[in-house]
Amino acid sequence: MKVALKVLNVLITGALILVIGAAAILGFSARRSGDAIPTIAGHKVLAVISGSMEPGIRTGDVIIVKPLKDPANEVKDGDVITFRAREKADMLITHRVIGTVKVDGKPVAFGTKGDNNTVVDREVVSPEQIIGRYEWRIPYFGYVTNFIRTPLGIVLFVILPGVVIIGMEFVKMWKTLSEAEAAKKAEAEAVVDEDHSGSEAQ
Repeated sequence: MKVALKVLNVLITGALILVIGAAAILGFSARRSGDAIPTIAGHKVLAVISGSMEPGIRTGDVIIVKPLKDPANEVKDGDVITFRAREKADMLITHRVIGTVKVDGKPVAFGTKGDNNTVVDREVVSPEQIIGRYEWRIPYFGYVTNFIRTPLGIVLFVILPGVVIIGMEFVKMWKTLSEAEAAKKAEAEAVVDEDHSGSEAQ
């Protein structure tokens, strides 16, 4: 039972460290990034907050987006791209390309639509709006990273685990000191018993 509890404790602690570490890295990366989007190994990391691309991409997922050097020529019909909304540059949308607008044979804009939407997007997307192309996702991790940034999330995932870990270390130290003190006391009593036995033998 004790072994199982120790293994469970190690697993929980490891999971918390990974989650907190990932959230911290994403936050730090966002601050250093020129576009305020977390970037790891050259890829953008974004949390999904709507279900417009379900079931392929679900609300709460974290998606990995690869930046493109030449969106006009790299984006193809069927690609899923992340782009800035024309009206609000700080709003990011991830939808599928369903058509390409060309002028003199050159792509100048893209029609898009969410897989879960019944209508196509009202406005076409220019290459300048495109952040990158969707590569893969981490299911539901966006819920965790978003929650950690809230006051309650900071308390539950950062402050409380820190207090628990510190408390456990204090308990370990107290047990170690208590055991050392008990060992010294037992050793001292053993010496007294030996001296007493020696005196009786004489």
